[in-house]
Amino acid sequence: MHLWQIRHIPNVASNLRRLFDRHRSHTPLALCGTLIALFTTSTSFAQSAKPTDYLKAAQQAIGQHRSIRAEVVETVGLTDPPFKLTGTYLAAGLKLRLSYQSKLPSGAAGSLTEVCDGERLWSLTELPGSKRVTRRDIRQILAAVESSRMKPERAAAVDLALGGLPALLTSLQRTMDFDAMKEETVDQRGVIVLQGKWNEEWLGKLAGKKGEFPPHLPEAVRIYFAADTKFPERLLYLKLQPNKKYKPLLDLQFRNVVLDGPVDDREFDFTPPENVEPEDVTRQYLDQLFPSEEKK
Repeated sequence: MHLWQIRHIPNVASNLRRLFDRHRSHTPLALCGTLIALFTTSTSFAQSAKPTDYLKAAQQAIGQHRSIRAEVVETVGLTDPPFKLTGTYLAAGLKLRLSYQSKLPSGAAGSLTEVCDGERLWSLTELPGSKRVTRRDIRQILAAVESSRMKPERAAAVDLALGGLPALLTSLQRTMDFDAMKEETVDQRGVIVLQGKWNEEWLGKLAGKKGEFPPHLPEAVRIYFAADTKFPERLLYLKLQPNKKYKPLLDLQFRNVVLDGPVDDREFDFTPPENVEPEDVTRQYLDQLFPSEEKK
């Protein structure tokens, strides 16, 4: 994440860009916090289902599992040679723990930890010389939703507030136009590959007036779902090269995925660092659900 963090492009990018400037390289933390892009061409179409329908079905399937545990492995192609970072992902209902660490070739290190015990979601971002802790009240957000008549188009903000893989897939649905899917075989296993492109709104926001993407943002992505479980095992972000070919910018994989396995509730415990004042961002998410103009 959000991965996700895959979801809060404006909020995360500003903090992480400081690490870019200091070490003249793009940290994978920014990519995990900002990348939502799609493949711009189609190679084959599946006739049995629409890509958008499949994506919605995959998101629903994730929500039906009692627990999800996986290793996170990323290969970042912003440097030559590319480098890797590793982490873990654990989710059980509203409970979540995501943690990963990165180390740039220059030696600079950073980490992200997200923990939700079902009531509060904590986020700890550590960069050289700085730490930031935020929290959001999940129960307050859910209660506000249940006690109101929320417009359907704003329901996606709920998943964004809760985080995790549902937030990733929600962001993809909100910002992309999916128009193609195909079946492949990887390591003798069936996978479904979804492809698409930025919708007009986000294309204009990210590409700018000249239609050019920043170096740290991709123009394309391929999402690989396990055919038997609909679990998104791989997200491959691609950068368009001058020769019109695509080069991997970030390869995000979930390995050793365990669905519906045992979970210890203590794995969702979190204590913020003593020297950092947590920032409550609950109101930001409530404002997404209920814009101020609707309260008047």
